[in-house]
Amino acid sequence: MAVVWAAENVFECSNGALLNEGGLFMRLRIGPGAMVAAAFIGPGTITTASVAGATTGITLIWAIAFSVFATVLLQELAVRSALATDRDLATLIRDFGAGYWWGAPLLLLIILAVGVGNAAYQSGNLSGAGIGLNTALGTNFTSVVLLSATASAILIVINRYRLLERILVVLVAAMGLLFTGLAIMLAPLLWVQPEVRLLPDFSYANLTLVLALIGTTVVPYNLFLHATAARQHWQGSSIGEALKGARWESCVAILFGGVTTTAIVVVAAALVPNAVDQPAINAVIEAIEVQMPGWGVMILGMGLFAAGLTSAIAAPVAAGWTICGALGWSVDPQSLRFKLVALTVVLIGGLFAVVTSRPSALILTAQVTNALLLPLIALVLIMVANSSLLPSSYRNNVVLNATGIAVLVAMTLLAGGKLFKILG
Repeated sequence: MAVVWAAENVFECSNGALLNEGGLFMRLRIGPGAMVAAAFIGPGTITTASVAGATTGITLIWAIAFSVFATVLLQELAVRSALATDRDLATLIRDFGAGYWWGAPLLLLIILAVGVGNAAYQSGNLSGAGIGLNTALGTNFTSVVLLSATASAILIVINRYRLLERILVVLVAAMGLLFTGLAIMLAPLLWVQPEVRLLPDFSYANLTLVLALIGTTVVPYNLFLHATAARQHWQGSSIGEALKGARWESCVAILFGGVTTTAIVVVAAALVPNAVDQPAINAVIEAIEVQMPGWGVMILGMGLFAAGLTSAIAAPVAAGWTICGALGWSVDPQSLRFKLVALTVVLIGGLFAVVTSRPSALILTAQVTNALLLPLIALVLIMVANSSLLPSSYRNNVVLNATGIAVLVAMTLLAGGKLFKILG
């Protein structure tokens, strides 16, 4: 499999290069990249992609393509910065802002964004798991939420990092294949729909959905999650070998996530060709049952459950690493402070999942908020990757900076357009 990395090997890989570098492909250990995919292929992705497909057809798939490109670029910057300095991203940002008036406010913003944001996400993750098993098996919603929260808490407490990786890989792969298979099977239904649901749409009319699709893919806490996970995963390896392995498995996992998101849009667009008077995800569930009586709901329900559980594990871990790093605490998963932060996210998310009446609205709002914060996070990350904190050979070059700035400008224009609509 060939993957082309743009900008100084950010998208650089070929079969020959991989095999010539000491058989790296044969030694590849899937790990941190799967956590990134698991974090953005959650109930938020299924909900947002279902809404996009049902209401606009496949006209916004371009936003997913942009999001995947931006995710690959920004995750590479975060991982390279962490591996080159052997420091977590939150620690790097704290050191970068040390001595400046904006250093403390920036850290506070990150703590609030990741802490509060992940608690909101966790609510959606656990709700998604509950809705999934309730849909598939008729299991009590509250019981599934509590069991999923308990399972997440146990994995955090016992610190079974390798076990966590394997669980994420299996569940994410199963869900991705599930939706991709459905999309291939149902794609012919698209060709009888009007062009307005098939051609790319770049108008401001669907700006909220565009931002939600970006916010559900380019997740800020994933930058911190991936940087720390990669640093721990490749501990003891040379920087060069670690970077090659991290870039490859990250690229594969993120592309897989993008394909999965696209597949969900295609499924929703194919099955819900007209406006409906119910939430899009409910319309999709009913339509799948019509297409595949008896087992269609089972497939989608198990997919929702898998998405919710994987994200319910990743979100509190990311919050623990980010908040502990920003405050200068130990990011060791065995440390008491890490566990307290992560478990707090699980607890708050579980409580909101049990009491909230509209988890879909909460999820969509979190995606849009994420997208509005992304330009600032991306700017800080680009500045860190150019700073003296990194050895000169691992800093951004001109091409990388140009690519990063182009992504930053695009995100800023989209976020600015949304704010203008809100305030205007």
